[in-house]
Amino acid sequence: MHASPIRGLTLIETMVAVAISAILLTAAAPYLADYTANSRLREGGHVLLSDALYAQSEALKRNGLVRLTVTANSTTVTDISGAAPVVLRTRPLPPPLIAQAATVQFTSSGMPTPFGTAASIDLSSQGITCSDQLRCPGLRIDAGGAVQLCANKLSCP
Repeated sequence: MHASPIRGLTLIETMVAVAISAILLTAAAPYLADYTANSRLREGGHVLLSDALYAQSEALKRNGLVRLTVTANSTTVTDISGAAPVVLRTRPLPPPLIAQAATVQFTSSGMPTPFGTAASIDLSSQGITCSDQLRCPGLRIDAGGAVQLCANKLSCP
């Protein structure tokens, strides 16, 4: 009877594979940090966009004034058409993001008020400088009510 050879990896082969993996992870670490920062910035941009669209749609639906208030670390949508303001939604921005403080009021036609008002809300993060590699989004609301999220506020109109 013929004995079959033992299959598996030797200790040397395993150590070489671990060393190569460590070298590749070390080389990729700076890119993973940029990827994580960009993901957080994109997530915060989408929070701003969805709350702006929510405020606009609530103004249309309620046939009244709805205010979007952005502070450094949160967004609040408030119905201000009645005798007492009613907070419809408050959401925090994902840390460590910082938004430019702004207030935008939407009329029952979905346009910002006062007439002809446009708004620009930029997002950044603590400890980073916005660039082509670290893209800080910018929310733009034009006087006609169009809401747009720019992927990079540096190239946003």
